Amino acid sequence: MIDTAVRFGPRETGLLLLLASMWGFSFLFIEVALEAVAPVWIVVARTSIGAVALLVVLAARGASLPSDLRTWGHVAVLGVLNNAVPWTAVAYAQQYLESGQTALLMALVPTSTLLISVAVRIERLNTLRVAGLLVALSGVGLMVADDLGNPGRVIAMLVVMAATVLYAIGSVYAKRTVSGRIPPLTLASGQVLSAAVLWLPVGFLVAPFPGPEALQWQIIGSLIALGSLGTGFAFLVFYILIERVGATNTTMVTYLIPVVAVIAGIVLLGERLGLLVLAGGALVGCGIFLTQRGSPRAPAEAIARAAR
Repeated sequence: MIDTAVRFGPRETGLLLLLASMWGFSFLFIEVALEAVAPVWIVVARTSIGAVALLVVLAARGASLPSDLRTWGHVAVLGVLNNAVPWTAVAYAQQYLESGQTALLMALVPTSTLLISVAVRIERLNTLRVAGLLVALSGVGLMVADDLGNPGRVIAMLVVMAATVLYAIGSVYAKRTVSGRIPPLTLASGQVLSAAVLWLPVGFLVAPFPGPEALQWQIIGSLIALGSLGTGFAFLVFYILIERVGATNTTMVTYLIPVVAVIAGIVLLGERLGLLVLAGGALVGCGIFLTQRGSPRAPAEAIARAAR
């Protein structure tokens, strides 16, 4: 829900749209990079470039990375749960799914987060939340209905939904270990840096290093944009928005990201999504809205991770 007590002026609206564009276009950048780069190497490039961008921002703000090993351990776990594995899962799934459809499925992150939070007794269900969950799940049913006869696409959808569960687990883990103890931008920088360091050897183990075909300008440009904008600069805008309008209002970006991704896929990639997929995505959005309305307090930290 929108906190009307917080001023949401033209600048803040512009920042929200900018943030939705950067995270929404990330699906398009992944789609282009997949023409020549394996999913795991896309994530290595994304986290490496993103880490450099975030470290520059961190230094410019006079902040620093965590200083003790215990905190770094938690940050590394979050780097795997919130960045390395789910981003690899999304890139893998986009080999079989349209970028817009992947973005619509990723909108399930708040729903998955609520379910995991209820399971570990951080959150509670009520009538409105249960209704929201049922509406969101019915939207998923519509999105997969046309592809039940295509095992590859069904598996890809399941992989994306598994990625949303990882985000949810990461959200709960962060709440119990580092939330309130580490500045958000420091946490984001540490996560992305950890993911880059941990995923580099994984890349050499599971996929060939990108060949000369990866040197095409559109591939390199997509990877740079994915890392610097979709992973680096986006986090700066994200935390500026939180400072200006609060975390609850910032989570409105959750509704805008799939819209941006779908439009970008249709206009720039020539994707065509069926009516059932679009209707399912709309139901997922309605379900998220209902679960937020049913919250006694906006689960801002949990829902905000949907944008990542």
